[in-house]
Amino acid sequence: MDQFSLNEVLTRLNDKKLTAIRKIEATLDTVCAETMLCTQIAQLLITTEGGNIGDAFGKHPAMIERLAEIAIPKFGVSSNKQISVFESNSIYPLLEDILNADMFPTGQSSNLPSIAEDLKRSSEVVRGNAYPEQTATKIRQIQGRFDSWFEKKAGISPNRVVDIVTALVPRVEELSNDDHDNIRTHAKAYQDQFLEYTNLPSRNEKEQSFIDSLQSEERAFIYGYAEYINLVMCHKWPTELTELNLSPLLTQQESQAFKHLFSVGKHNISQVKHIQRKPFYQLLDGRILFGDISNAYDVIFDKFEAIAKKDGQFFSTQYQKHKAKWLEMRAFSHLCQIFPKSDVYQSLCYPDPDRENSEAEMDLAVKWGPFLLLVEAKSKQFRFEGRVGDVGRLRTDIVKNVQDAFEQSLRVKRYIASEDECFFKEKSNGRHLSFTSASIKKVFSISITFNNLANIATSLNKLSDLNLFTDKDYPFSICESDFELLTKTNLTPDIFLHYIQRRIELFSEAIEWNGDEVDLFCAYLDSRLLFDNLALGKNEQVNALHFNGYSTQFDELMAYERDEYPTKPNIQLNLPPDVIRLFETLKYYDDDGARWIAFALLALSDKLLNNVTQFLLNIELESLSTGYRTMTFVENDTVVVLVGTKYHSFDELRTHMAGKALLEKYRYKARKCIVVGKKHCPEKQPNNLFDTADYIEFNWVFDEESEKILATYPKAKITKKIGRNELCICGSGKKFKKCCINRIQ
Repeated sequence: MDQFSLNEVLTRLNDKKLTAIRKIEATLDTVCAETMLCTQIAQLLITTEGGNIGDAFGKHPAMIERLAEIAIPKFGVSSNKQISVFESNSIYPLLEDILNADMFPTGQSSNLPSIAEDLKRSSEVVRGNAYPEQTATKIRQIQGRFDSWFEKKAGISPNRVVDIVTALVPRVEELSNDDHDNIRTHAKAYQDQFLEYTNLPSRNEKEQSFIDSLQSEERAFIYGYAEYINLVMCHKWPTELTELNLSPLLTQQESQAFKHLFSVGKHNISQVKHIQRKPFYQLLDGRILFGDISNAYDVIFDKFEAIAKKDGQFFSTQYQKHKAKWLEMRAFSHLCQIFPKSDVYQSLCYPDPDRENSEAEMDLAVKWGPFLLLVEAKSKQFRFEGRVGDVGRLRTDIVKNVQDAFEQSLRVKRYIASEDECFFKEKSNGRHLSFTSASIKKVFSISITFNNLANIATSLNKLSDLNLFTDKDYPFSICESDFELLTKTNLTPDIFLHYIQRRIELFSEAIEWNGDEVDLFCAYLDSRLLFDNLALGKNEQVNALHFNGYSTQFDELMAYERDEYPTKPNIQLNLPPDVIRLFETLKYYDDDGARWIAFALLALSDKLLNNVTQFLLNIELESLSTGYRTMTFVENDTVVVLVGTKYHSFDELRTHMAGKALLEKYRYKARKCIVVGKKHCPEKQPNNLFDTADYIEFNWVFDEESEKILATYPKAKITKKIGRNELCICGSGKKFKKCCINRIQ
């Protein structure tokens, strides 16, 4: 679409928005604006039995905010509280028109860097940085420690605010449950009436009009359901805070302080720049409505933090120190959910490679086999202004949360590169972490942020517009709340490490992979984010992939923890049925080599892993009187060689495997080779799929001796047909027909 066409589309969207606002305003001149707001909140946030409008894209909280902006100035204009379903239903498409226009703003935003533009657009819809209980826990454990201080400054304490919000939700749920039978009776009456009129041999004008307007018995039921909400339920939703079931009851002072900090009404709507920063709506009589609880908790935390920042000494000497320590301890706890606690180290000192006779520090480290994780916990803020177009604040906050952490990990890498023997010491207890630099095969830089950085963490490759990560070397960044969710799954060290690897690799791939952390993680569990594992059409040209809705299983998990869902979802890596045996065998051996091979196998497609597994399961060693049975599989830059024998000794098998691996790796010009050996032995561990395995990796170079050996071999059979115009499997970047086609065919 050219710029002219785009401008036309944006103009049409804006015209529809202005028309929608005028229509809503006209409606609110004839019906009570307070009642309409109550009705829409009830209709959009309550799932009706038999069907509802639906919120597949999470738009409803933002739509409620748009209506609140229009409705609140109209409070008191009309006293007509009787709103028909047709009147309330007409508002929904108008709110969609407004939101669609706001998601594609024109004017100043067009000059923003692409990452800032994307963030600003998503901020129009996305609400809530975490599940409500996660943010509520942060408020209680961090800000709640200073309840007395905040109460003196703001008239209400953080814990008390969480108590209020926690009481509001069950109150609404209780109202819904108490009226459940009445709602069903009312809805069933409309359904029965529809069926009665439908079965009449002839109908009068009124009866036919009833059928024509509702069209089906399902729609009749939904209409009755919605009408009861309009007539009865919406009037019960607004809450007088001092009447909440709290002990002690809320005082008038606390109620006023809560409204002053977090609510918007007719008296202050003109002073509110961003309505989503005022998540509670105050009616003329002082009662309160709310839309989205996740966003409400975000606003509460940010508001109390802003109050703390006004007292510089308190903020720097008490509040921020406690917040930083809390995050570091949480990160430590989450890492211990994945790795053995003995492999996780906290608050480490080591020789500073950049300053002679000086020490440097890092927050956390994990040494698991040949893997080293360098972890920094960053508790800096991620300001709302940066989300909605302030590029300066956005860049500063990214630097403090991600870039600075990455620089600290690079310093550790420089130290490791400069020493054969590396030594780190925990500050708290003097425990040592030591290893040879040669023993480390993979180092990951990780930043764990306090705040959710929207989709920034999964889009670091787009930050070059902000002059960040211009050398295309990226860390793995994740917020604490998302990290906590990951630890609630069946997550083993090798799976977690490979997820980190894939997340970083995505930044450099030709295909653009889009999604927030939780959606990408769930997509990883489904496909390991391997293109060959995705169920796409054959020969389909794909430039970008967007993952949305994968996180539903986490919604179910959190609902289960709230006792709102009957069974706990089993969130785990999806593998072909027998392939798990490969990884179970590697866990049985559980040494550095086995851990590295498990990591390497996870990078291979389901098809190849299944073929390897089936060969090992069905390999016939009994028929071998002499020699070895072998099979070779090739995928991208990796060769997998399987070797089986019956009569040769284990040492002979190992020797043959080493030679075969080198030869097959050379034959296919591969950079990596996994070789697996199986020896017939009736007494061996019955669950083990193989008996030994090894891994080699280095760049391919021409070797005359290997060429002579290959010349004596029969032509190789490959397990995957390669198109002449596909990229060669050797990784040269050339087409197959211009590279290895003669050698392989």
